Amino acid sequence: MKVKVILAATLCALAVVPGARALTLDGALDAALKNNPALNMAREAAASQQYKKYGARVSRLGEVTVIGSLTRYNLERTLTPMVPPIKPPYPLADDTITNVGGSYTLPIFTGFKLSKNISIASLGYEIAMAQSSLTQRQVGFNVYSLFLKGLALKEQLQAKTEQEKALSELHKNIELGVKVGRYAPIDLKKVDYQYEMVKAQRQGLENNITALKAGLDQLTGMETDDWDFEPAELKETAYPPLEDLVKAALLDREEMAMSIKKKEIAAANYSKSKYAYLPDISANYTYFRSIGGGGSVPLWNYGVAAQFPVFDFGKRAFDMVSQKQEYKSAKEAETAQQLAVRREVVEAYTSLKTQLALHEAAGKALDYAKDTKDVENVKYQQSVGSMYDLLLSLAQYYDALAQERGAYYGIFTAGKYLEFSAGEKI
Repeated sequence: MKVKVILAATLCALAVVPGARALTLDGALDAALKNNPALNMAREAAASQQYKKYGARVSRLGEVTVIGSLTRYNLERTLTPMVPPIKPPYPLADDTITNVGGSYTLPIFTGFKLSKNISIASLGYEIAMAQSSLTQRQVGFNVYSLFLKGLALKEQLQAKTEQEKALSELHKNIELGVKVGRYAPIDLKKVDYQYEMVKAQRQGLENNITALKAGLDQLTGMETDDWDFEPAELKETAYPPLEDLVKAALLDREEMAMSIKKKEIAAANYSKSKYAYLPDISANYTYFRSIGGGGSVPLWNYGVAAQFPVFDFGKRAFDMVSQKQEYKSAKEAETAQQLAVRREVVEAYTSLKTQLALHEAAGKALDYAKDTKDVENVKYQQSVGSMYDLLLSLAQYYDALAQERGAYYGIFTAGKYLEFSAGEKI
């Protein structure tokens, strides 16, 4: 079954607050992608992992070491060993000898540990890149959600302001009617009570908008106190069946990619723990000059070294068992992530269907409330209705208007969350 958002794309024109600057949805998204601290942190973490990958790759090339020493002895020493037969010219000797040179060590065989380290570093970089992509999508969705919430609050504030003005005008009419004896004084008090309640609700909406702007500040790195939400163009979107969305999410979601890569890292660590029983073999070439006794002589050597641990009281065995358990845990984590992704897509899909139903119901309720308000106003003017019924109809109308606006924007927020849950770019 396909779900389609069937709404007109054109928004009602909203009055821009005098002296305020327009804040567009695209502008907020661009600012967030540029300035958001969490996103910048994720990008830096990915760059860090990239250099770790480079470091792991070049580790197979070995290491060049500069050698230097200055030693003073209590007796003179020859700069080079005395090798039989000993005959002139004798080696240089001094009680202070300086050695300067270098050494190059090249790993020949490390029990496949180097290749596994390279694989692990590469997987770590891929995880960091996936995390950066996920953070970008999360930031984008949060900005989108807050911005639409801001638009909804703005329209609700506008409706509440209109209700406040209507009650103020009603107060004037009732006050005049009381003076001429047409209305009872208690009607005026009822209007005053309702007016104060609406005034407090209007102030609450203003405070909610201020708090919401603080949330946008955190996401975008801007100060939005003097910004006014610019109406956004919201388009109709048709979504594929639920199972297709679930399949897309399992393929495209960064969390799935990360869980798979983490499992591969665990498998590599498990393999590496097995290779700990293999020897390490390396080649080395060393060259230096020994300086002293008024001259210097070159010394060099090269060779191959092997290290083969024989007994370590079970340390390697324990590590292998530990890494095997880590691998099993990573496999379970992947399964858990698959189930979580499916649940989130189903919840997002059903939430969108719920929002569509709520908006349809809110639209009907608004039409009913408007008709009721008009009827109660006429009845009261003709002295066949009560002030209670008139005030109740006013409150119900403006509440219905606020709910309809909230449900309207809720549809697009739910639709965007469905896209986010399915792994699509925001």
